[in-house]
Amino acid sequence: YVTFFIALATILSNIVLVSVFVFRSSRTSTTIVLTSLAISDSIICLTRLPGAIYFNMAGNYKNLYITYPWCIATHVLYVIYQVFRMTSNWLTALLGVQRLVAIALPFKHGKLINSRASCVEIAVIVAVSVLLNLYEALGIFISELPIYKTWYYNETLPSSCTRDISQGLVSAFGDPTKSKTLFLIFSGLLYRVLPVLILIFTTVMLVYFLYKRKNIRTSNTEEKKKKIQRMTVLIFLILVVFLIAEIQDGIAYFIYAAELSQDKNRQILSKEDDIRWDTISSMLSLINYACNFWIFFLMSQQFRLALLDIFKSGFRKAHIYFNLDESDEESVSNTRNTSLTSKNEKSTFV
Repeated sequence: YVTFFIALATILSNIVLVSVFVFRSSRTSTTIVLTSLAISDSIICLTRLPGAIYFNMAGNYKNLYITYPWCIATHVLYVIYQVFRMTSNWLTALLGVQRLVAIALPFKHGKLINSRASCVEIAVIVAVSVLLNLYEALGIFISELPIYKTWYYNETLPSSCTRDISQGLVSAFGDPTKSKTLFLIFSGLLYRVLPVLILIFTTVMLVYFLYKRKNIRTSNTEEKKKKIQRMTVLIFLILVVFLIAEIQDGIAYFIYAAELSQDKNRQILSKEDDIRWDTISSMLSLINYACNFWIFFLMSQQFRLALLDIFKSGFRKAHIYFNLDESDEESVSNTRNTSLTSKNEKSTFV
C-alpha cells in the first residue's frame, strides 16, 4: 500500500514540477536536466504501480505461481525500471557536475554547459542505459508452462512460465554463467557505484566552494548572488537525498561482488536479509523520487509563485470556458424565444 501511494503521489507531483519548468521557467541547462529527471522518476514509479496493485493490494502474492502473462509483464516492467533507474542516477550525477562547474568556473560556465549540450548529454545517458540493459532484456527466454488439475491433462489452470537463458545469448557470449557475472560487475560499476562516487565528490566540492565564497565580494549584484546561492542549495539538497537513498545500494553491490568473486553464494547475505535489504532500498528510492518536488516547493519562492500562476491561469480558463457554455445556452434560448415571438406576430398579421 505504501509503495502504491508514494509512487502515485510522485507521478502527480512530478507532472506539476514538469509543467512549471516547461510553461513558467526559462529554459536553462539546469531546468532541462531537472525536467528529464522528473520524467525518468515518474516512469520508474509507473513501473511499480502494476505490481503493487496486482500482487500486493489484490492479494495475488498468495497464489502458488505467477501466470504466464504476468511473467512477461513483470520482466518488461523490470527492464524498463532498470533502464530509467540508471538514467535517473546519471541525470542526478550530471546535475551535480553542472552545478559544480557553475560555482567553480562562473565565467566559463556558459561556454562549457548550455541547453544544447545538456540535451546531447541526456540523449547519450538514455541510449547507454537502453544498450546496457539489452543483455537482460533479450538474454532471458520466457516460455509458457501449462498447469493441469489432474493427471489426465484434460482440465487446465492458467499457465505459468519458465525462465531460461536464451540460445542467442549463449551463442553470442559463450558460457552464460561467466557472461552473467561479467555483466553484473560491469553494470553494477556503471549503474550503481560510479554515479554515487561522482555525487560524493561533487557534493563535497559544492560545500567547499559555498563555504569559501561565502564572504567573498563579487561583481554580481546582491540579488543575483542570492539567487545563485539558493539554486545551489536546492541542487545540494537533491544530491544529499539521492546519496542517502542510493549509497546503501552501492554497499549491496560490493557485497554481491565479494560473494561472486569468492564463489560463496548467500554466504554474506542470506536470502531473507537480501529480501529485507531490497525492500528497504526500494522504499528509500521511492521516497527519493518523491522528494524533488517538495524540496522546490518548500525552498523556492519563485517555484511557488510559478505554481500559483499555473493554477490561477487554469481556473481562469475553466471559468471562461464555463461562462462561454452558459452564454451559448442563453443565446440559444433567446433565439428560440425570438423565433416563437416572430411566429406569433406572423399568425396575428394573417
